[in-house]
Amino acid sequence: MIITVGSTKGGVGKSTIACNLAVMAAISGRSVLIVDADTQGTSIAFRASRESDDIQAIQITTPTIHKDLHQFTHDLIIIDAGGRDSKAFRSAILAADLLLIPCLPSAVDFWAAGDVIEILREARTYRDIPAFFVLNQVIHNTRLAVEIIAAMQYFEKDAGLLSSPLCSRIVYKNAFAEGKGVVEMADKKAVEEVKNLYKEIMNYTKE
Repeated sequence: MIITVGSTKGGVGKSTIACNLAVMAAISGRSVLIVDADTQGTSIAFRASRESDDIQAIQITTPTIHKDLHQFTHDLIIIDAGGRDSKAFRSAILAADLLLIPCLPSAVDFWAAGDVIEILREARTYRDIPAFFVLNQVIHNTRLAVEIIAAMQYFEKDAGLLSSPLCSRIVYKNAFAEGKGVVEMADKKAVEEVKNLYKEIMNYTKE
């Protein structure tokens, strides 16, 4: 199973989501490989900071990702891709069995997600790629969050919206800096968020 977490916009939390899903999968007993397709190497840095060897990580920033991953036999491969539109980013989407598109609850980030949808549509001329938006850094009960969720219907024919958002919490940054998943920290609300997101994604992949 290959999951690509991708966006052409920086700062939406794709590495945070990718690495937290990887930790959840490893804790669940799955063999996990993170493929860092971003030249910034954020996920590679996370792996370097992680004491446990339960997650493997490599970096591929060439447009051969969809060809190179066939040699790996991990239960789950998570590609951290994006930051800008590139041949490598398009290759990462083409490799995906499932595409997750992180989006912050802001109008700018929402419309920037349209760029990813256009690339996804092109990739779907080659193979069927299911896709979902993941809302990140949400502040509940704010007008903007409600408006963005409603606006997601604009893209509903191309990508659904997962019902398990991640909220704006400092623990995500603290955990990442320590090479840990949020589920390895003491913030119960954040732990529940990540567990719910992982469960929703895994339930989908079983369908």
